[in-house]
Amino acid sequence: MESKLKYFIYCRKSSEARDRQALSIEAQRRELMEFAKQNNLHIVEVFEESQSAYKLGRPVFDKMMRLCEEGVANAILTWKPDRLARNALDGGRMIQALDDKVLQEIRTPYEIFRQEDNRMMLYVLFGMSNDFSRQISSNVKRGNRQKYARGEFLGRAPVGYLNAQVGISRNIIPDPAKASLIKKAFEEYATGKYSVLQILKSVHEWGLTSVSGKTFLKSEIYRLLRLPVYYGVYKHAGEQHQGSFEPLISKNLFDKVQEVLKDRSKPRKQKWIHAYKGLMKCAGCGCAITAETKTKHYARTNRDASYTYYHCTRRRGRCDEPGVTEPELEEMLYENISKVSIDREVWELGVKLLKAKNKHEMESTLDIRTKLELEFSGIDKKLSKLLEMRLNEEVTQEEYASRKKLFIERKLRLKEKIEDREQSASNWLELAEGFFETAFHAREVMESRDMEAKRELIRTVGWNLILRDKKLEFGFRQPYDVLLKPEMRSDVQGRPDSNREKRVWSPL
Repeated sequence: MESKLKYFIYCRKSSEARDRQALSIEAQRRELMEFAKQNNLHIVEVFEESQSAYKLGRPVFDKMMRLCEEGVANAILTWKPDRLARNALDGGRMIQALDDKVLQEIRTPYEIFRQEDNRMMLYVLFGMSNDFSRQISSNVKRGNRQKYARGEFLGRAPVGYLNAQVGISRNIIPDPAKASLIKKAFEEYATGKYSVLQILKSVHEWGLTSVSGKTFLKSEIYRLLRLPVYYGVYKHAGEQHQGSFEPLISKNLFDKVQEVLKDRSKPRKQKWIHAYKGLMKCAGCGCAITAETKTKHYARTNRDASYTYYHCTRRRGRCDEPGVTEPELEEMLYENISKVSIDREVWELGVKLLKAKNKHEMESTLDIRTKLELEFSGIDKKLSKLLEMRLNEEVTQEEYASRKKLFIERKLRLKEKIEDREQSASNWLELAEGFFETAFHAREVMESRDMEAKRELIRTVGWNLILRDKKLEFGFRQPYDVLLKPEMRSDVQGRPDSNREKRVWSPL
């Protein structure tokens, strides 16, 4: 019979755990070619494939079977039967090919399978391979669930992290050389002053490279800025999991970056020649207020003069909202900032009262922290219950993944609140003193020529600035709004200063 047989050699190996002990494709090919030479087998073609046989859809295998059905070959030589099939349909296809005489023989270096003799053994071997694959898959999933519960990251560490042995398990740790650069990229982009292309250039200047050691592409920066792993959450098998590894950034910073990414204006870094550009919105159409400097030549005196105007960008089309000159705008800004300016006596009194209140704040922080930790613990119990429901098939995979995502997001927010409370307990007084410091120096900053300082002051104090009919509508951020009216302050009673130009509230 063997003189009439025409053989295809089929070599296969996948990267999955169950295949790691199998011979490499090169080794399979070498051994099978040597075996064919020793046994005088006629080899028509060699097929090689790097793909799991557990699932359907192997293109090389399908091509080989089509050629067998066309009569190009009528026998297959392979290293072991499980190289051909690890699923019921492909195994059945091989046995059916023997029954239909499409294949006369399936051979390995150790045994021969034909339709008329040990075809039943082929059934058993294919069935064992399929069952073994399912057991391995189940073990892998069970092992992964345990790793999820421990918060271990699965897979290759993303840039900024390193795979490492942590205790008795594997996890990721911050890369000493790259972690700070990842955090810096997030912080700079979150300011809204830089485009992704500018961040890319900065990353190249810092020497930050990808996991493979190559320079980043623009598309890779987009992906990096969207990776939740940097605030402690990772996705695997379509689900979100809370990591036990150290996050590089906070969830709050990550959310700010996502907001900037959604902004179609593609903000560019500014040198703030026009200090108030982009801080205000147009009342007419809602677009940003931009600045433009024009130079006019006066022939009579033979001189040039520059004028800066602030007006609507008109990005949404025509807008009739009039603009204002820079001096007009600065006068309105100065007038509003002066409303929250305080003198030295109020500043010193405020700091004294804050220190007296600091003890009460520390006690309150401890109570709130305890409540947050109880809620955090409660969510852990709910996650365990949800997993138990999934294992008992009381909820679908989609319901499980959706509810788990909500629980994890809630845990992250609680964790940040707890950490924020700890930080607030340590720097509450410092921040409060900074508030009075800003109010005390506000008019001084506005009277200076430091454009960057002026811009930062407006960003710190102002909120929802609208330009309407050449007038500025100025909202105040908390807690600066409490300085607008003395009756809004519980610690200081005051009266308006007799000097209306100062617009400063002094204590009685």
